[in-house]
Amino acid sequence: MNHRVLISLVNELMNNKIIKNVGVILGCSIVAKVLSYIWEATLAAFLGASDQADAFYMTTSIFGILYPILDLGIWKVFLPAYKKMLVEKKESDAERIANISITLFFVLSIALVIFLIVFAQPLVAVMASGFDSDKRKITIEYLRISAPTYLLMAASSVVGAMLQSREKFLGSQIREIGTHISKIIFVIICFRFLNIYAAVIAMIVGSIFRLLIQLPFINWKWKFRFDFHFKDKEILPMIKGLPSVAVTAAIVHINGLVDKMVASGAVTGAVACLNYGNKLMNVFSGMISTAISTAVYPNMIQCITNKEEGHLRRLLTKVISSLLFCIIPISIFCLVFSSQLVSVAFERGAFDSSATEITAEVFVGYSLGMLFIGIASVVTNVFYGYGDTKITMNVSLIEIVLNIIFDLMFVQIFGVAGLAFATSISAAICLCIRFLLLKKYIRISLKSISFEGLKILAISTISAFIPYILITNFLDVNKYISIILCAILFGTLYIGLALILHIETLYYLKNLFYERLHK
Repeated sequence: MNHRVLISLVNELMNNKIIKNVGVILGCSIVAKVLSYIWEATLAAFLGASDQADAFYMTTSIFGILYPILDLGIWKVFLPAYKKMLVEKKESDAERIANISITLFFVLSIALVIFLIVFAQPLVAVMASGFDSDKRKITIEYLRISAPTYLLMAASSVVGAMLQSREKFLGSQIREIGTHISKIIFVIICFRFLNIYAAVIAMIVGSIFRLLIQLPFINWKWKFRFDFHFKDKEILPMIKGLPSVAVTAAIVHINGLVDKMVASGAVTGAVACLNYGNKLMNVFSGMISTAISTAVYPNMIQCITNKEEGHLRRLLTKVISSLLFCIIPISIFCLVFSSQLVSVAFERGAFDSSATEITAEVFVGYSLGMLFIGIASVVTNVFYGYGDTKITMNVSLIEIVLNIIFDLMFVQIFGVAGLAFATSISAAICLCIRFLLLKKYIRISLKSISFEGLKILAISTISAFIPYILITNFLDVNKYISIILCAILFGTLYIGLALILHIETLYYLKNLFYERLHK
């Protein structure tokens, strides 16, 4: 890509406010991920890799399957319809479908709460078949107590989509911060009195603050009223598209639950270690892919609506290149320093060295799939933009089947860590399938992207092993200082080598933010 085209694309992106939105989302994501880590580290210190931890994280995994139906599902089907109304200056219609949507999903929330309370026993029997009777009993109890968490999630999700549609990304993203802060404070204060039940009740507390923290950002004329016109012409397509969107949105959580189902028959703490490894992986990669995919989604819809295929192609190419540049080095760093990172993150209180060893192996397995999951979230948005939910659902179902097959194979070879490897390999295969199916709508040059990706992989590997050899082997410092020094040296080497090898994406990002600062 020549410099004139690059500058033109930079200006285009500035006009669409993508960089500003990515910055806001990334900033909120970083804070939210740090708070999420504090939440997990607090629970790890209190619970370690115990039977109670296994039961609690199996409960959260069941929630993780149903949660996307109310959150990511709403974001994918409600946001485009609401955004279209705003673009067409139909404010009253936009607020009408918002009220109907909140009513609809609140009714579904009530149904879900009742379902979880009534059918908790058979759900746990299926999903935690490897648990002994005592562990299953406490899992059922935790699930029933935490069921009301869903009551306000629907309203929170719809309000968040409304804020995003109006480019109030701070308001839509700050909900995660409010959720984690309220949970952390509650569990720290109440754990001495309520024990594990403090963590269970904290889920309900977090869902309340999730909605409340967004309300001050609503500064346009809108008054909520229950509206049961579910057969409205704008609502029916949303209802029809929701199942396929929900399956796709829940894919990561479904695979995580499948992993935990298989792990439930393994050693005590296996489920908890899977959870800790996955959460730590998301701290490093999730914020980047989420920020980028969230910020560019409205712009993708706009390009598709206006039939600007060239703009969409350039945007998608640069987004994928940016993910390569950011996620590959993070993945390599996590692979090389897995034990040190897990030790620094969790090894305290009831979380001992044996738990660190198992979690580090799991962390390696999940880290291998960081890039594939991140790119898949962006590519999937293209299909949603074209209104094609069948492709996304079918690929997601294939990914679930592959994950189950690989789980059963790899757990015999690698133990608990094999479950994480299975998830990453399934994600890699299905990303290839998505790229093949993407040609139905748009063609992008994967050759240049792949070549740049290989260069990034090479310099990331060199940048990681140099500090590993020099600092971990020759400097006698505590683990906290050691990992900080390794990260600083790694980052310095990576950027330096990227400049020497003229990695195009580095110059693209540098120009992007340079122009933004001067504006």
